[in-house]
Parts: sequence; C-alpha cells; structure tokens
Amino acid sequence: MHGENQELEGGRELNYLNQKDAYSGSLFARIISAVNTLAKNAGVAAVGKVTPPPPIDSINVQGNQVGDTITAPSEILHWTLNHNQAITKGIRYFSEIDTDPNFTAPHVIDHGTSRSAFLHLPTQNNDGQPHTYYLRSYAQYRGSDPAKPTVHGNLGAAFKIKLTGTSKTTLLTSAGSGTASSNGQQGGHGLGIVLNRPAPGPKRNVS
Repeated sequence: MHGENQELEGGRELNYLNQKDAYSGSLFARIISAVNTLAKNAGVAAVGKVTPPPPIDSINVQGNQVGDTITAPSEILHWTLNHNQAITKGIRYFSEIDTDPNFTAPHVIDHGTSRSAFLHLPTQNNDGQPHTYYLRSYAQYRGSDPAKPTVHGNLGAAFKIKLTGTSKTTLLTSAGSGTASSNGQQGGHGLGIVLNRPAPGPKRNVS
C-alpha cells in the first residue's frame, strides 16, 4: 500500500489467521486498529504520507499600507494568519522572511500551532541601507509535505514590508529548516519533504 492517508490493513492474512486461531486474529486486529489510531493522533499516516493541509487563506501584517508597501510602526513585525479551512489536530505553521521577493533563501520561522507571530527585525543593513522584507506562510502536518505557500501580496506580487527604527544588521545567509538543504535555498519545506537528510560528504580535494 502506498500513496496518501493509507491505513494499515490485515488483508487476506488476517482473514486466514482468524480462521486458524480466532484469539490471535482478534489480537492482531486490535493491534492494527491501535496503529491506525496512533498515526491519526500523531498527524501521520500508518502507510504513506498524509495529505497536506489546505493553503493559508491570507496574511495580516500590522502597519500602514500605501500601495504595495506596508510600513510597520516599529522594528517589531507582527502578523497573523487567516486559515479557515477544515484542518486536523497537530497542524503546524511556518512563515518565511526574505529580502528577495522570489524567496530564494528565506529565513524560516516556526510558529508551532499558533497563527500569530512577532519578530524583531533590523531596519537597515550594516551600510545603513533600509531593508525591504517579504513574507509568506504555509502549514504542514508532521506526516505530510508542506502546503503551497501563501505570499503576503496582491495578485501574485509580494507586498514590500519596511520597518521604522534605526537598528543596523545585514542578515546572515539562511540555514534552511527541517530536512531541507542547509544552504537555505529550499524554501517552503517546513519540517521537510524527505524523512532523512544525509550529512554532507567531505569536500573533494582538487589540488
């Protein structure tokens, strides 16, 4: 059995066992039921992956919006997520912040189960140039792939977010999240889409 949302089944083997030994068949049936219940409570599938949650409906950012630019009243970015779809217990939310509207190397924020977040960000880089930030968010179950990210913007164009303040910090390169690559260039992965990520191999000596 493969695919999504698959439950463990006894199949012909359980029927055969019931005919040969009803006590053993009853025990295995209860074990199979317990495995499936445990998987549901953990947000995973007994076989395969869980279907990803639906995309987030929209994102709210605290600030004054003029055109495609939102100016926050301080250096604290505060945002909430609207997610009015049917969901299952154990859902987790992620947001990504980047200075590139294409989110080529975003910094990942793990909300846990909360649909609200606060983040202190520098207003300028080390050279005193103001940062322009972009924001997107998505949900994921422990046993699913991430949902498609919802970008905070209009008609597919990410809104610009600027902060009010004087702090100066050039952001480090993102290190990614979960089992995604540590080079930070696999945004939208949340917990990851692969179960295991091997350690990077030694660099090849070309000298």
